[in-house]
Amino acid sequence: MLKKYVQKWKEKKLFDKVSDLVFVLLIIALMIPPSRTAIMVSVKRVIAFAPRAIKVEERVSISEDSFHWELADLQGQEANVTDFSGKTLFINEWATWCPPCIAEMPSIQKLYDELKDDEDVAFLLITNENKDVVVKFIEENDYSFPVYLARSNTPQSLFSPSIPTTFLVSPEGEIVLKEVGSKKWHGEKTIELIRSLKN
Repeated sequence: MLKKYVQKWKEKKLFDKVSDLVFVLLIIALMIPPSRTAIMVSVKRVIAFAPRAIKVEERVSISEDSFHWELADLQGQEANVTDFSGKTLFINEWATWCPPCIAEMPSIQKLYDELKDDEDVAFLLITNENKDVVVKFIEENDYSFPVYLARSNTPQSLFSPSIPTTFLVSPEGEIVLKEVGSKKWHGEKTIELIRSLKN
């Protein structure tokens, strides 16, 4: 039986042999957790699309009370989503163990770099994870966007059973965009949309 497979292998063209080897190596890599994560992140980055705003007539306005969400930054400073009312909010719910979250982080960093000096825009990247794990992840990847640890339950208006989930909220409290899954955030259309929401 083995002899038969060896003979078939010998008869294959070089391209087919290389393809078979790549396929086998990919299967092996997917069995090893660190390489599986790296492969999944790479694939997610390639297939991620730009986010799309919700049509104006379908947008929902929510009250300030609906944004009450206790947080703490990585320095231990307490905050609340309501502290940022009156600003355009970019709220991203994520985790360090989530490949789609990891895949979109460089794109979020580029978006943040473009808008970080705009006082009318607040970035809130929120996770439920342990502070030490999050700090290590942020430092290893050299991210500078604001990261917060959730200190109370997610408000119903911002709840999603999946991560990453990203909301773009206007200064008036209108959810302009809700995206589940990794996206390409740093495109011109997204930047224009965020800038268009200023009071």
